[in-house]
Amino acid sequence: MQIGSVKSKNEPRSAYPTHTPNLIQAGMVLDIVVSMDGSDVPFNNLPTTGESTTYNGGNTFVSCSREATLQEIDSMMHVSRKARGMMDYHEAVEEEGEKMKETLNPSYAEGKRQARIIKELQDHVGEQERKLDSILNILQKLDSPIPKRGNP
Repeated sequence: MQIGSVKSKNEPRSAYPTHTPNLIQAGMVLDIVVSMDGSDVPFNNLPTTGESTTYNGGNTFVSCSREATLQEIDSMMHVSRKARGMMDYHEAVEEEGEKMKETLNPSYAEGKRQARIIKELQDHVGEQERKLDSILNILQKLDSPIPKRGNP
């Protein structure tokens, strides 16, 4: 999330290519350049009606009102809090789903069991390699005529 300030803007113009003089145009837009974190970011074809709008497919909120901006921030925070609160629920669904699949599908359960065993064996081998390297380092420091690991 970023906050910026308007650096420049053009005069409002009709959003539609035809222009009828002396008539109030519906659908007026303007272009602005906003300074954010040291960069100038253009926002084109912003509607002039209302005090705020979304831009860039709803990913950007542009407003000339502090109150509207604060309301939008509150709304985004509410949505995020609600989504975070749902994480526990979705993790539980995933865990229970795995248990159900293992119960209903013995070959799936066997595959999971084998994957768990392989992972445990890989971890054990890695631990043994670290211990062996440590022992070899100690012996080399003692100036023992033991060759380096991997060399005959």
